[in-house]
Amino acid sequence: MHLEYEHAAASGLRRYVNTVAQELGCSGEAYYAHVDPAPAYAYIALDDRLPEHPGEDTALVWNENDGWAVAIEVTAGHELTVVRYFGRELLPPPPEVARFVGDVFAGRAPEAGPAGAADAAAVRQHLATYAIPYQERVTARPGRPAEQARRRPTS
Repeated sequence: MHLEYEHAAASGLRRYVNTVAQELGCSGEAYYAHVDPAPAYAYIALDDRLPEHPGEDTALVWNENDGWAVAIEVTAGHELTVVRYFGRELLPPPPEVARFVGDVFAGRAPEAGPAGAADAAAVRQHLATYAIPYQERVTARPGRPAEQARRRPTS
């Protein structure tokens, strides 16, 4: 892998995870993310505890094989047990991740398995797109090439 490409993927993962943490309203910088060594992984400490697990700390975790999951820390921060997987896609938009977490805490999240492994190079390429601030990312829409989406209308 090229160093610039890996740097963009690592930077993108950190920005993506930070945006998810902001969507959740998490206090401080209570997250961790890495691309290397594989698999890419992220951890966000959640401020609240699940009603059915009042004695365990709760975290939102992500990896490039399973996607997002809410987990509980069963032994002083060393072992995580998944309570619920997001399941539908590997890198959903941050607002969807926040909704998923809210649904888990409210007991409304449907049963789902892991998202399923994807090609590692494709995951890193997708992560690299988050190296640009989330709110400013250009997304190509059908019938509108990305180059046109970048242009600002002239007055």
